[in-house]
Amino acid sequence: MKTILVPVDLTAAAEPALAYANKLAVRWPAEVVLLYSHPGPALTPEEVAEFEYRLETLAERLRYQQLVRQDARRIRYHYQVVAGCLHDHVQSIVARYGADLVVMGLEHTDCGKPANNGDHAARITELVSCPVLVVPPGRRPLPSRLVYATDFGRLPLATLPRLSALAGAFPGMLELVQVYSPQQRGNLTYLKRAVAASKSQLSWPTITTKLVEDDDPIEGISDYCARTQAQLLVLTPSREGELMRFFDKCYALTQAYHLQIPVLVLGHPAQVVAAVCCERCAKELQLQTIADSLKVTSLV
Repeated sequence: MKTILVPVDLTAAAEPALAYANKLAVRWPAEVVLLYSHPGPALTPEEVAEFEYRLETLAERLRYQQLVRQDARRIRYHYQVVAGCLHDHVQSIVARYGADLVVMGLEHTDCGKPANNGDHAARITELVSCPVLVVPPGRRPLPSRLVYATDFGRLPLATLPRLSALAGAFPGMLELVQVYSPQQRGNLTYLKRAVAASKSQLSWPTITTKLVEDDDPIEGISDYCARTQAQLLVLTPSREGELMRFFDKCYALTQAYHLQIPVLVLGHPAQVVAAVCCERCAKELQLQTIADSLKVTSLV
């Protein structure tokens, strides 16, 4: 049995993430662990019991609102209440329950403060070893069209079995998308081979590949997802600061497409090893990393 950890802040903003997790729990199937981190000092047993009751009430209400009764009854819930900030506890809770996936809201409030410039979602992905699914506001069905975007030229193939393990939860059409800059046109053969190598390692019903040219990898993949009406974006960041930019509130204000659909973060930059085919690629990688750092600085 799989386990989905759902951090909630007991606000209305947490409901879309739990509703989405409920649908995944039925399809996969999986158990659901609801985690609430209460800002402040240690809680009394009476306070813990009260918050657990509120979590149970939320779970019972949503599962019968969003699912048919037969499916809703199949979900088994666990409730966990801790004092302090979520990022201080999430790592130990993931380990305690052996969570296979964390499902969280895009607008999650932690330590009594709302997320700022995407730092909350980015921070959680750095702390846990399992994939993190970030769900924006609104109700939506489970996806049938998925896009996996990363720099396949730098992606360790050992990352891919973790994605294949999620095929049962997301059995749709998967497209591997490599965004490259105009300066990388001379390396297209290498990139095509890297994408093909990743495709061969994935167990998915239907897989296609695509190379997209754009100066900015984030805006390039966002535009591509909008054109193809992707319903889920799987992302493995390849550089430090990339997730901070990806979840930045400026994109929410401009209603960028990549923040209008669920985003599954598979791994983080510390797990991605640079793999370049020549000295020229190494120099381009170095310049791109510097450029990304400057973009992050300008957004903060």
